[in-house]
Amino acid sequence: MQYTNSQMKLDALIGYFNTNKINLIPPFQRGRAWKLPARRRLLENIVKGRPIPAIFLYKQASGSQFDYNILDGKQRLESLILFIGAARDDLSVKGVSSYFFDKAEKAEIGFPIDLAGKRITFKQLPDETVRQLREYAIPTIEIDLDDDNASLDEIVGLFVDINTQGEKVKRFDIVKAIGRENKLLKAAFAMIAEAQKRGKDRVFKKKNNFYTRVLERLEAIENITGRNQKVDRIWERLVEIALFNRTKTHRQQGQVLKAFIKSDKDSPDYAAITKLEIGKLKRCFTFLDHSYKNSELGKTRLARDIPHFYTMVTSLLTSNLLDAADAAPPNYPKVRRKLVAFGKLLDNAKPPANVASALQEYREAATKQTTHPGRRKTRQDRFLEILGYL
Repeated sequence: MQYTNSQMKLDALIGYFNTNKINLIPPFQRGRAWKLPARRRLLENIVKGRPIPAIFLYKQASGSQFDYNILDGKQRLESLILFIGAARDDLSVKGVSSYFFDKAEKAEIGFPIDLAGKRITFKQLPDETVRQLREYAIPTIEIDLDDDNASLDEIVGLFVDINTQGEKVKRFDIVKAIGRENKLLKAAFAMIAEAQKRGKDRVFKKKNNFYTRVLERLEAIENITGRNQKVDRIWERLVEIALFNRTKTHRQQGQVLKAFIKSDKDSPDYAAITKLEIGKLKRCFTFLDHSYKNSELGKTRLARDIPHFYTMVTSLLTSNLLDAADAAPPNYPKVRRKLVAFGKLLDNAKPPANVASALQEYREAATKQTTHPGRRKTRQDRFLEILGYL
């Protein structure tokens, strides 16, 4: 790879957007992370002529010209597009609304900033200010795939390296980037959503099924408002469970990441989800979906808190609890009754004397370092032990 340090005037940058030379949704990019206050602060600095961090672009040949893909700086460029919008004839972004699918994002087009104690939009800026703004130079690093042996993996590796400041990259963002061809990852996504390109935006359309209904009960997912971000978190949880279902091995999140970084086509972590694996996952999630609707289980911490939920699901997947012949799937009333009783213990119901010690050990393993494999195994062992008494 070759790197070119340069500057791009804002005028030229907007011209690139208007000729579709910059792609804001390459496969490894993340969803939107900035809120409006952060966007305002950025544009206030730009209008005042203050420097901002460099944006990283990698370029690809496209006919007789090069196109550019955003590697780092997506949030900054989107903020700029939203601020400039299409309200002025002398400088505007063509089809600005095509970059943003959700109504809440479209509503931010033309947002105002604070200047000299007043709220002012780009349309209201005086010509002199716009003239200077056109000349604003944005530090730019262009990355060129300079030979046929260079791969997108190198670009993704750089993406991971440079995203250590600002809105930090999350582990699952790296998993998606590096493991984008991983069959298990793709199969898990297909189970819960489909990706749709809407204009110049990419939208995840969540499916309404037993996987999504169960996982959306988790507080950490339920409270997410962005549709792509919500699908991401559902996807992350399902991938972790699908990996456990395959290997029956507890892993820390960092180990899940390494599995995708190091996996190849011969790795068990690479293969698509089999029919047998789907059958086990389906039985578990249809049981939980049915139980949430027909009992108090969906209101307990087993359904709401990630550590307890993980323990419940992995226990159902590895034990014979759902092999019982007490009823046809997805009922299992005896298992459901036991889970509801356990959930009430987590809500400080007085435990029977014969489970008090095991419950204390379970609680200790659920209060810190909750993703440590040893503590996950301890929780699962105590969980199944307690269920046996209930």
